[in-house]
Amino acid sequence: MDFDLAKKHSKEYEQRRKDAKRKLDQQKRDDEQRSIMEKDQRARDEVRQRAEDEARRKAAQEVLLNDGVRYVARLRPYPSTRTDDKLELPPSALEDLEQQGAIERGTLLTFAVSVPSSSSGSSPARTHAGVAEFTAEEGTVGVPPRVALCLTKGSGLDSLAAVDQVEVRYFRLPRSSKSRVKLQPRGEGFHVSGMKTAHIDLQHVLQETLRGHTALTEGDWLPIRHDGYTYELMVRELEPEPYLALLDTDLTVEVLPSEKTEAELRAEEEKTAREEAAAQEAEERERLRLNRARAKALLLGPEPEAAADLVQIMVRLPSGGRLSRRFKRDTAFEKVLDWVESEPDSRVTSEEFRLVQKWPGHCRELGPAEAGQELGKLNFARQEALFLQHLKSAATEMGGAEDMEGVTEEQAPERTAPPSLIPAGGGEWAAAEERAHEALDRRLDGRPDTPTATLKEGKFEELKGAELVSVFDRLRALGMPPPEAAATAKKYAAQLKELGEMGFEDWITAARLLDKYNGRLSRVANLLSEGGGAEFDDFPMAPVAPAAAPAPVAFPAPVPEPAQQQRPQASTVAGASAAAGIDKERVAAKFRELLAVGVQPNDAAGQAIQHVRHEMAAEAASDPSSDRDEVMPPAEDPGKLAELASMGFGDEDRNRVLLRKYGGRMERVIEALCS
Repeated sequence: MDFDLAKKHSKEYEQRRKDAKRKLDQQKRDDEQRSIMEKDQRARDEVRQRAEDEARRKAAQEVLLNDGVRYVARLRPYPSTRTDDKLELPPSALEDLEQQGAIERGTLLTFAVSVPSSSSGSSPARTHAGVAEFTAEEGTVGVPPRVALCLTKGSGLDSLAAVDQVEVRYFRLPRSSKSRVKLQPRGEGFHVSGMKTAHIDLQHVLQETLRGHTALTEGDWLPIRHDGYTYELMVRELEPEPYLALLDTDLTVEVLPSEKTEAELRAEEEKTAREEAAAQEAEERERLRLNRARAKALLLGPEPEAAADLVQIMVRLPSGGRLSRRFKRDTAFEKVLDWVESEPDSRVTSEEFRLVQKWPGHCRELGPAEAGQELGKLNFARQEALFLQHLKSAATEMGGAEDMEGVTEEQAPERTAPPSLIPAGGGEWAAAEERAHEALDRRLDGRPDTPTATLKEGKFEELKGAELVSVFDRLRALGMPPPEAAATAKKYAAQLKELGEMGFEDWITAARLLDKYNGRLSRVANLLSEGGGAEFDDFPMAPVAPAAAPAPVAFPAPVPEPAQQQRPQASTVAGASAAAGIDKERVAAKFRELLAVGVQPNDAAGQAIQHVRHEMAAEAASDPSSDRDEVMPPAEDPGKLAELASMGFGDEDRNRVLLRKYGGRMERVIEALCS
């Protein structure tokens, strides 16, 4: 009984000991695992801290290089049809740059544009660009085909459609008074379908292509156009910096051989190098062979004299020559092999040849395997004819053919069709590229880029007198308040008249667009031709009847102001007509009449005003009461003062001074007040 208890106690003790050991081992493993995890976490923290420190260092360095300006944004790209390398950024970018003083400095605004690196860790595509305007929608950036090509390169422009964002970073590019660039044509160069050579005035094409460009970066792809084909040039080298601003620089261009020509030249150089190396190797082998031949010739000793027990061996060489020597019958065949190798004309080395015994119905190769046998045991007759066979001769010929085939397949340059012949896809990026190519083709051919290309931006002949007043009246007739019409006429009279001659009669929208784009006539004309300006549709304008069935439309008349309602009556017909300004009812009637005969509403408004003015002037001239001597001086004519007040010019004293100064000529007075 005691024995069983002791045994049970022993088992329990052993089990507790095993459990304790197992727990201790588990705890040790947990501690080791925890230590490993903590070590990995510390390593990750160190890597993250180093990355953050590096990012802060780069940011500080970037701010220092950019004169304290820092702008970084990730924006959704959309295709622009510009032919240069200028982006369209959102207004928030302009505000950010203005707050940091970048605009006030008057420096060239340049940006680094890149596609963020993918998860695979591949380096991001990067280029540099300028900015055309800050009119893009927030969160987007307009990317012209030239910049898109540098970002996508061989993957095609439409691959940008799959990119959610591109990074735009303010980057002040260095400038140089003299710079040098090496351009290399891609693919087959200036060849159409790899055959016909294109004769290009490269200087003219490059000048037109780079006109308006802001930046150039090593690795960029530069598309040029000629006769409807696109040829791509790669920026191989750029000096003095790998990226430069193309402003006030004397750019020297060197055109390198095309990629195909470079590959062919490289293959030819490699072939020549291989041939030279093979020749040197063969020369060294021949030198060593001759040394071995001389050494073996000394070991052979003198040829024995002719005797009956000798064997006369004659060896025919592949070149047609013959070798002949006498040997004793008890001589080992190894001596025959050494003799053949010692002859300079044999051009063989050890283990690389065989002696063939051949006659009709018999053929035997003799070589190192028979070297230890005597000539008599090999059944050699007194005269034996053998043939020398080079083991490497056939193998060398076959190997040479294979090498040549390998060189042809491996070194043959890839035949690439001109980029214009590669299907570009049917996406919006390809469509934008096509429109940009059309504009560039027109420019290269000396034709206007767009219907508005001949417009001169910035400077217009200032309109004065009756022309300025006619613009003012036209804006009022279209429903613009008089004060705003006066300011708009003074600021944009020439542009509005130009737009009218081009067929754009919606001057209200045109005026708003001119304000938005700082008077850039070509930009406004392009937008109007594309149906732009819808955001200004809520501006109150004269109601327009449908063109198919024009209905009578009430011509809009400005609401009379208090000064206009309390206007005193003049004593003359001329004064009365002036007091009323222009008969709005007659203008409205004429306006309806013109609409009924199919005149466009905007045209009808201007024509109605001019017609009524001429009628009223003729009536005033034919009225005999107008010849009375008691005509009120122009400066004191209450009708003209009231008309000026109705136009929004409420400073009566100033109006009197101007009326007196210009002898009552309303056109000159309005012009002075507008300015």
